[in-house]
Amino acid sequence: MERKDGYITDIEYVHGVYRELGPSALNLVLLIQSLEPIALQEGFTYCDLGCGQGGSVNLFAACHPEGAFHGIDFNSVHIEGARGLARQADLDNVTFWEASFADLDGLDLPAFDFVVMHGIYTWVGAENRRHILEFLGKKLKPGGAVFLSYNSLPGWSPHAPLRQLLSSYAETLSGPLEQRVEEAIEFVGRLKTAQASIFAGNPSTGEFFDYICTLPRNYLAHEFFNSHWTLFYHADVVRDLAAVGLSFAGSANLAENQDMLRFSAAQQQLVDSVPDRVMRETLKDFVVSPLLRRDVFTRERRKIGPGRQMEHFYRRRFAVVVPPAKLERKALFPVGEVLFEAELYDPILSALELKPHTLEELLQREELAALGLARVTEALMVLLSAQYVMPSVEPTLRSVMATEKLNAMLLERQQNDLSQQSLASPVLQSAIKVEWLERLLIICELNRTLDPLWFVWEQMKAQQHKLTRDGETLQTEAENIAQLVLEIKSFRRCKLPLLRQLGVLPSAGTSPV
Repeated sequence: MERKDGYITDIEYVHGVYRELGPSALNLVLLIQSLEPIALQEGFTYCDLGCGQGGSVNLFAACHPEGAFHGIDFNSVHIEGARGLARQADLDNVTFWEASFADLDGLDLPAFDFVVMHGIYTWVGAENRRHILEFLGKKLKPGGAVFLSYNSLPGWSPHAPLRQLLSSYAETLSGPLEQRVEEAIEFVGRLKTAQASIFAGNPSTGEFFDYICTLPRNYLAHEFFNSHWTLFYHADVVRDLAAVGLSFAGSANLAENQDMLRFSAAQQQLVDSVPDRVMRETLKDFVVSPLLRRDVFTRERRKIGPGRQMEHFYRRRFAVVVPPAKLERKALFPVGEVLFEAELYDPILSALELKPHTLEELLQREELAALGLARVTEALMVLLSAQYVMPSVEPTLRSVMATEKLNAMLLERQQNDLSQQSLASPVLQSAIKVEWLERLLIICELNRTLDPLWFVWEQMKAQQHKLTRDGETLQTEAENIAQLVLEIKSFRRCKLPLLRQLGVLPSAGTSPV
């Protein structure tokens, strides 16, 4: 098992784009927490520490040609792949560095408005965390923002022994890491079958083990099998970052900033009774027990009053990101299922289905003006928290051209990848998730293929991929083709108009830029 500073290097990490790392998403968190958003149009600097395959950095660089992006990772394969994609997509505003955290001081880097770290802090040792904190102390601008995710306590308490068992057992084995991971999972599976007390006495541990068995093995290798794996209480991390002048702003998970969606009335009363903010935020984790925290910190970011906050919010544009036909009028949150009141939500969603709207534009609609600012704003926050709606902009020509080129490269690279992947939306300045069949149909749209059925069917046969209907895998060619016809019709009716509205595809009747 090859490691550097205790971190696995002989297996590549999964490809992925994480929306909450985006500059626009982080700005929305600042605004919700009554902090002045960071100006983007005039240019900004952004650093992804431990950028992995570089998917997020490249996508955000395409969406924000006005920004200067940097990605840093010590895995040479990751950096080589990220640089290759940036070259292919002609992204001249992103730089990738092959370096460890100990090497950060020697890099010729600017000061940063944004520094993001996803999947780093828990998985490196104390020495590397010290290097990270020193970097933040030196390189984050006054007013800058930091995204930091970490495995949190007490949420991990029931499952930490399972991780320890998997990792320790793999250490006793020989052979390639992929083989060790499989053997460790198979061994623990036998323990579960034998009703070992770790499972018999705690049913949630068995459920969690069943869940992790479904995850990609390269993800599991990096999540569970590194030498360093440290769990943190929120208060511990606040203390670490306070030492370099940073303070907690809020959660990058928008739902976690909405207490009404997380806590019952009795729980809320207890939380509100704690005057100290750090203790209050830590207490919240004892109530809902998240496994992963996604915290946003700032250095001396300017507070704004309610008037200025609402002025910003009025101008914010919002877009629906779920096809209208698949958008349920309800969402599940920690507090339970929230049903969308038709009188309030239907006019908002009907407007957004036509085109993105600012809050000000929504309130100009007669049916929403009658409901009032407070109710419409609260409904928008619920829709944002449910990820039915995202912030959006009127994209510049530069961002449209950059995202089109990047998406073309991604579609080419991902043609044989059956997993869900992300494409860039210049309207969202972020990622939109697309399934494999959807990506094939996007290729057909871009190539103006009049009948995509046989192109997609040939790809399915090459990948030995079969469709499902009502939870059952279809076995015959005739069944699969009949189902594929329905899938194509559904895509053209539901998903395609949305992809055009979000700028992932050119508008109907126009040619790619």
